[in-house]
Amino acid sequence: MGKITHMFVLMLENRSFDHMLSFSGLPGVSEPPPHFHFSPGATDQLADDPNHEFENVKNQIHGGLMDGFSADSGPETMKGFDETEVPVLVQLARDNLYFDNWFSSMPGPTWPNRLFAHCGSSGGLDNSLGSIDAKNAVTNPGYCLNFENGHIFDRLTSKGVDWRIYHHHYGAFNFDYPQALCLKGMVDKRNDRKFFRPFSEFASDVAKGDLAGYTFIEPKYGLPSYRAGNSQHPIGTISLGEILIRDVYRAIFGQSVGDNSALLITWDEHGGFFDHVNPPAATSPGDKPLNQARAKNPQNYSFDHFGIRVPAVLISPWLKAGLGSQVFGNVQFDHSSIVRALRSMFALGGQLTNRDGASPDWNSAILPKPRKLNLKLPTVAQPRLRSTEKSFKQIAASGAPSGNLLGTCQIAIDIDWHTAERLDSPPLIVSEFYDRLAAAHRILGDSQNKVQGAELANAHLTIIEYIDAVSRRDMKVRASFQKSSKGLARKKAATRKRKRKKKTR
Repeated sequence: MGKITHMFVLMLENRSFDHMLSFSGLPGVSEPPPHFHFSPGATDQLADDPNHEFENVKNQIHGGLMDGFSADSGPETMKGFDETEVPVLVQLARDNLYFDNWFSSMPGPTWPNRLFAHCGSSGGLDNSLGSIDAKNAVTNPGYCLNFENGHIFDRLTSKGVDWRIYHHHYGAFNFDYPQALCLKGMVDKRNDRKFFRPFSEFASDVAKGDLAGYTFIEPKYGLPSYRAGNSQHPIGTISLGEILIRDVYRAIFGQSVGDNSALLITWDEHGGFFDHVNPPAATSPGDKPLNQARAKNPQNYSFDHFGIRVPAVLISPWLKAGLGSQVFGNVQFDHSSIVRALRSMFALGGQLTNRDGASPDWNSAILPKPRKLNLKLPTVAQPRLRSTEKSFKQIAASGAPSGNLLGTCQIAIDIDWHTAERLDSPPLIVSEFYDRLAAAHRILGDSQNKVQGAELANAHLTIIEYIDAVSRRDMKVRASFQKSSKGLARKKAATRKRKRKKKTR
């Protein structure tokens, strides 16, 4: 697959296909049938997050009728954007390959769907992660999610293909850990610039030709409140995500490296927003459900159907432009197609799971000659955020912590242990937070959600304050690691300089 040597994936959050593109005017894309009463007028930034846990998505699909969105999650879910409100997305779709046949991987929330992009499976996780079991976390360092057949980053490494994850800053009051840190072995690599770098360096790295074969880009999630994120999470803004999409596209295809690159832009799941297409049957991954018990409300789902449609745009001078269902026919893509395409692109060997084994591969649309890409994109105005950032206590008072925040807490536990080993001190979950996290586990583990008020707020605050404490301490380790890495680089440079001088004598 010499025509495409660099693959980039940008995965945003929580938007459905109809919500983003049904009013776009794109060829082959029509508005949903009138009886759904779906209309334009979607809001750039919502005050609350529409429901999209497994049980909510089941209600929204409503046995295939696709008419349960408003009743389950409110009237905002029945509004979409027009082409003036998502101009960058619509322009890129118009000029490239845009899928009307790309589905989220399962009918549920963010974390299990994102895992399919890395593993072709969620390892049985069928809902958001549940409360943090402090006792289990203390007795089992390495609280990562596990997969019977590993993940795509391990496969790339085993085959000698370099990879990199770009992420947004994380630290005090900013919990934007790359979600991929939940995978086994990733926390150990998080300070290694070979694998993880801040997104602020992305454009300059591409301009210098400092690239990996596979690059996964994580947006700014904006946790713990989401408000200033650019992932297009509903409590964040669409417009900041448009700016991110534009910047990623320009960074890649404004340079010569774009001549042999492909960029996939997609969304992890629908976020509770309406789509009129009933998710079709899918191949179950078939691996062991090692993460099933980690969900707050495990559903024992068989993963035999896709989730709701999400937008996906695939950009490369070596790939056809057009509508996905016309280019590929009657096949359905999902996030496992990322794993499938990487396996064929880089000769990575057999399937990770039955799902990616059955997934279609977009490399069948490779062109014999490259086409010219349009580098002119619409301008996007900086948004005016609905409100300023809230304090930890204000966020905690809003109700139960989100599944994303609980997932971030799981990552924080791994980082806590990793940091403690390097500082030769006990992890914070043992020394300072054990009792509070144990109490939070009891409260948040109430499957009937009967706990409310101050008790729930205190449990939520405990999760936030623990992540913040881990982040602050981790900053010291990162600073030390970066300092030692720079020192080592200077020593290597000095050694090379001495060797060159000896040769010239």
